Amino acid sequence: MVKTPSQLLKDIRSNDIYVRCAAADNPNATLEILMIAIKDKSTSVRKYAAFNRKAAPEVLMIAVKDEKAIVRENAACNPNATPEVLMIAIQDEDADVRCAAAYNPNATPEVLMIAINDKDRGVRGNAAQNINATPDVLMIAINDSHDYMRIKAACNPNATPEVLMIAVKHENADVRRYAAQNRNATPEVLMQLASQGGAGSGNAIKMINSDPVFALQYAAYKAAKKKAG
Repeated sequence: MVKTPSQLLKDIRSNDIYVRCAAADNPNATLEILMIAIKDKSTSVRKYAAFNRKAAPEVLMIAVKDEKAIVRENAACNPNATPEVLMIAIQDEDADVRCAAAYNPNATPEVLMIAINDKDRGVRGNAAQNINATPDVLMIAINDSHDYMRIKAACNPNATPEVLMIAVKHENADVRRYAAQNRNATPEVLMQLASQGGAGSGNAIKMINSDPVFALQYAAYKAAKKKAG
């Protein structure tokens, strides 16, 4: 049965914790209901309120300052989280909260710059794969000590040719392979990888040969290299 806001408002004031949890989780919950829920004495009720896709920024601002990490994490991963909410979350003491903030599609470049310098590998990885990652963020990621970050940077659609040029020279085969598949890979990036041989070079050569202009450039590149000796 679909409950109306008036019914949910009654439920959120129930003495039964399960009834309150259901009200806080309900997609028909209004701002009034969620504001009551996010101040509930039960962590479970607050957790559901913070995760609710109808949660407004004012609800999430309360949630991200909650004493329980799970409530803060749910606020950080909520698609309605504002940059202000995420800026608080990315500085949280709990790594799971920071991971959620770095993954959120609303994360700003400022949030992601903090995230990419985080001590936790998961936080940095989420920043490196975020669709809002800037070239500055990705340049840090591609030079990270962990291959996981370098792979995420090489896959990111915002990766610049400068980032990808570093990626194709990397010793890790997956980093090189993903760089070759990136839509931003320039002829120079692909030719660099193709000339090196090894994993990823096959993809690069295939992409070069699929474009007549790339193919001519690569032929001239090989000829010049052979002549240089």
